[in-house]
Amino acid sequence: MNAKRFILLILIFICTSAISIAQTDTITQPNPIIKLKDTIKTNAVIPSDTIVEIKDSIQKEAFNFFIGKSILNKSLWAQRYRYEDKELKTLSVRITIENVSGHKETLDFNLLSLLLDEKKLRVRPTGIFYYKNEKKVYLRSKPLNKNYNVFEEHVVEGYQNSEEKTYKVNFLGLKKKKSVPVVQSLKKLTVKSRKISYYIDFPVYETFTYGKIYYKDKPIGFAAVR
Repeated sequence: MNAKRFILLILIFICTSAISIAQTDTITQPNPIIKLKDTIKTNAVIPSDTIVEIKDSIQKEAFNFFIGKSILNKSLWAQRYRYEDKELKTLSVRITIENVSGHKETLDFNLLSLLLDEKKLRVRPTGIFYYKNEKKVYLRSKPLNKNYNVFEEHVVEGYQNSEEKTYKVNFLGLKKKKSVPVVQSLKKLTVKSRKISYYIDFPVYETFTYGKIYYKDKPIGFAAVR
């Protein structure tokens, strides 16, 4: 009995030691080190709703416009051009441009238009001038580049674009013999001063009484004659 008891005690001791060693290994095993580069893939997609973009989404214009008096010119002798459509007259609208940006800005007069509600037309300007010593001084224009027409970039829904062709005239105010009628593109102007004023010509018929002046696709005033 003593020998059997001794062997049983030895077996119990061996089993107890094995369990203790296993527990010690489990407790002392160090936790794995988690690196940031292992948790973020380089091609991971960041949800768009987690990105906050701070910017002004509204593009502010560099100019303010003030519409002055309008004159319907039935006599065209003081102009530098004649219309292909001989029935057309010229509406000259005085526009004061205020530069509100605080630095030099380029103004494209081809972005101005006259909207005629009755005929649903958006009319392109044909000339621009100012007065010097009580005489009209027209800014130079050039034939429209058909590959790039900035006037057509800003449409007004419900209105059809109207672009009238004109002839050049000689020093006597007569149409040049070899002149070909073309749509003219007005000169861009660098606005340096705070305010400047010009007259913008629009082709209209003699029955014209009222129209709205637009810059790009936004109204800036109206033109009317009695």
